[in-house]
Amino acid sequence: MTAAPRSLFRRSLGAVFAVLFLCWLFLVARELIDIRVLQVNNGQAENVLWAELALERARDTHTDPAQLGQALLALEGMREREWRLKGHRTPFRLLQVLRRDAVLAELKPDLTGRERVLPQEAVPGQDDRWLYTEVRDATRELVVRRWQERPGDWHFSLAGLSYYARPLLYGLPLLALPLWLLFRLGFAPLQRIGAQISQRSAQDLTPLPATRYVELAPLVNAVNSLMTRLQQRLDREHEFLADAAHELKTPLAVIQLSAEGLDQPDPRARDEARERLRLGVQRATHTVHQLLALARSGADTVDLSKTRHDLVDLVRERIALASGLAVKRRIELALESPEELPMWLNRESMCSLVDNLVDNAIKYSPAGGHVSAALVEEADAVTLTISDEGPGIPAELRERVFERFVRLQSDQQCHGSGLGLTIVERAAAQHGATVELLDGLDGCGLTVKVRFPRAEA
Repeated sequence: MTAAPRSLFRRSLGAVFAVLFLCWLFLVARELIDIRVLQVNNGQAENVLWAELALERARDTHTDPAQLGQALLALEGMREREWRLKGHRTPFRLLQVLRRDAVLAELKPDLTGRERVLPQEAVPGQDDRWLYTEVRDATRELVVRRWQERPGDWHFSLAGLSYYARPLLYGLPLLALPLWLLFRLGFAPLQRIGAQISQRSAQDLTPLPATRYVELAPLVNAVNSLMTRLQQRLDREHEFLADAAHELKTPLAVIQLSAEGLDQPDPRARDEARERLRLGVQRATHTVHQLLALARSGADTVDLSKTRHDLVDLVRERIALASGLAVKRRIELALESPEELPMWLNRESMCSLVDNLVDNAIKYSPAGGHVSAALVEEADAVTLTISDEGPGIPAELRERVFERFVRLQSDQQCHGSGLGLTIVERAAAQHGATVELLDGLDGCGLTVKVRFPRAEA
């Protein structure tokens, strides 16, 4: 079941609004914590200050309760005026002046219609609704007890929640349209790239134009790199089809003529046709194998899977498989190598490389000749050399023999496709190795040297 498509645009826009909401929550939480801590401390400091002022008035008027009450009311008037100038409601308070545990004067708040109850006078102290302080004058035996409502209760009420929610509710709709427009503009280059790709035909693998945006550059570069690899792969496929058609034409024509010759009444002619048919099938089979090896050797290096192998065992195994042809032509094969050389290799590609080198060395060496292979471990590389005693390749032609289907005049005596060294060079390149053609044994024949960097070992 196909998953429903998701919108990166809506996801990004939603993420911005989520961040805004989290920032709002953080600011509200910080404000409420500030109210619970800082404003409570300020409220208690104010409570202590007004209690001390009340005690100051009580020192002068405690002998006359009526005069004490008027002094406290005057003090309360000053407090209310201060809060009016601040633009806030005056906090509720309960004030008592006592002398020898007898109440001389008391100012109680008017809590009519308020969801608040008076503090417990019998148990003086702070609670979750009231701040409390107590100051004394030991000489006159006066005690002033004062309760003041704990600040911030309004902030935790429904009205306080509405106060804090209004900026969010008013701000988000105002931000929605500008943010939507900004994101549309921000995603426009990406949409243009998508439109450019969708309007192309399947044959158009030209690179996308460079982008001036840093964030889109990796995407454009990756798409262009993919298109380049696809173009290279298509070119290799076209090459393979052209190569197959070109190389199979001759052996198939030979097979067809030989098959027609099998109907001749002359037994000798039939035997000759049968031999030509066998050679034609053999050549066609060899050509098909070489073409397949050439196609595999053209694979991308990044797509080549490599595993750890012992190069000595692999070369020894491929030489053993070629020993039948060597015995038939009385060619002596020799291998010099260390005990083991573990390396990261693609086995199939490496087998094609060794098989072609050994096969060429045996085919071009004279009967009774000598072919030697050597593996040498150096400080920064591992080298594979295969030498023969054949006609060799002139120095001025050694670069050209790596091209497809190139066969020298000296090669015409041996059946081949002209693909062997091309396969060797490509297989070596897949392993980061280089191929070099040198003179053979004692200056006679050819030596092929494949040098693998130490990083592959």
